[in-house]
Amino acid sequence: MQPLKAAEFLPQQAPFLLVDRMLSCEKHSCHTDFPVPAVHPLVKEGFLLEAGVLENIAQSCATHIGYLSRNIPVRIGVVASIRNLKIHTFPRVGDVVETVVEEQGDPIFSVSIYMAKVMVGDQLVAEGEMRVVLTEQEPTMANAK
Repeated sequence: MQPLKAAEFLPQQAPFLLVDRMLSCEKHSCHTDFPVPAVHPLVKEGFLLEAGVLENIAQSCATHIGYLSRNIPVRIGVVASIRNLKIHTFPRVGDVVETVVEEQGDPIFSVSIYMAKVMVGDQLVAEGEMRVVLTEQEPTMANAK
């Protein structure tokens, strides 16, 4: 597969994108990348913040979900929990972050469990589990009451 722009499959848009391209996608896994820019809301003093690493994982999961469901109505994912997250280092401006998320089986009651590994080159940046709940429809102000 040729790399695809991840924004095609994400509800997030600039300036809050933390995934640039989807490098590969299979039924239970997705591989993304993100070059850390100098100017971004989640970059401070030359480093991608912890919140940026987490959002990169969440957007990698969303890229997987969006790509696999590209031919059906949009369903929004919400992070339900983060478990056993270990951040070993913070990516620097100019680093290319590569993230692999692997879905642990099929979703159960609209909950998908992903194991994530975030790398810069051969250096492990972060690893952990993220659970994502899919809504039945895109949230609107009418159904938020």
